[in-house]
Amino acid sequence: MAISEVGVVGGGIAGCTIAYELARRGLKVTLFERGPIAGEASGRNMGLLLNQTEPGVVSIMRRSLEIYRELAKGEVEFQLREVPQLVVATDESQFAAMSKRAFEMRAVGMQVEEVGAAEVRRNFPALGPRFSGGHLIGNAWMLDPAPATIAFAQAARAAGAEVRTGDRVAQVAVGGGRVQGLVTDSGRHAFDAVVLAAGPWLPDLWRPAPVSVGRGWVLRTGRLGFRLPWIVEDSGWPDQDQLGRVSRPPTLGEVAGGHDEPVVQAFVIAQLPGGEALVGASLSPSLRDAYEGVDMPRRIAAHALAAAPGLAEIPITASWFGLRPMTPDGMPLAGPAGPVGLWVHGGHGSIGMMTAPALAGWLAKAIADGVEVPELANLRMGRFGLPAGAG
Repeated sequence: MAISEVGVVGGGIAGCTIAYELARRGLKVTLFERGPIAGEASGRNMGLLLNQTEPGVVSIMRRSLEIYRELAKGEVEFQLREVPQLVVATDESQFAAMSKRAFEMRAVGMQVEEVGAAEVRRNFPALGPRFSGGHLIGNAWMLDPAPATIAFAQAARAAGAEVRTGDRVAQVAVGGGRVQGLVTDSGRHAFDAVVLAAGPWLPDLWRPAPVSVGRGWVLRTGRLGFRLPWIVEDSGWPDQDQLGRVSRPPTLGEVAGGHDEPVVQAFVIAQLPGGEALVGASLSPSLRDAYEGVDMPRRIAAHALAAAPGLAEIPITASWFGLRPMTPDGMPLAGPAGPVGLWVHGGHGSIGMMTAPALAGWLAKAIADGVEVPELANLRMGRFGLPAGAG
């Protein structure tokens, strides 16, 4: 059956990118978002496009960057800019991890340059006495995540999509083994296909979705008073497969004992164009809508000061959290799922801004043209033993 009308659920980076890609291929697209565009995780992250050690993520990020660079020519400014990434060891325990990460990055073809401690300190004297050097990694970028997401929504509108905010999707309508449409607060809407891009809320609409939730916090500083030429990151942030393992749903016993302890903490600082900076980062298991993790700003600040005590007098002007939809292996979901006509674009975890644009293009090709797309082969539902529909 040819697909002509598609409903998209979710106004974050996943939903806005797939709406744009489908609309520009000539399909009639309606995107539903219960709140504002980029109102959740897509507007609540650091906006970093960083290199990973996994070859699959590297290739996805490179394709996403091409799409961002093209979108940056449009009418919404989201300050896409290249900023080298400096991975550092802020204490002796991190030195081996930093060297291992540099080796793995070189093995997948990245340019990695060792930088001496003296040179780093000239630009970032706030680092503590145990700092012992770093590795500079090219092809790292930053953007403003909420405006970038809005730019995709605007591009989708320009391509003919309807973007409906304040319209909550309550149910996927299914009949005869295939998708019939969506039931929303405004009524029932008929569609040939539906793409679920609802982030942490994906299991509410498709129960088998292998998505758990992680909560990550970020601090924003006042002006630093100096220009930091890099995105500085210590070696504490693990690879994607490790993130997936630690972000499983907590057990009843863990909830009883306190489930929201951070499973990942790393020192990351990235300066904004106006001189302020974002400082993070953390990831804790979350029950999504619960009131939890309120001591994380304190924890992040303490972790940052352990690495860079010279930042102690920098004012903190804001702090916020975002909910990260995590899969068991830390990699996104992109492909058909369950009933015929149901598709998923989700589970992006902490790499949504890096991966969503590229995956949306490949997924839109699969939906619009009815073809297998090789780039999505390892991201289908079947890798978790789940039913995957015919699309």
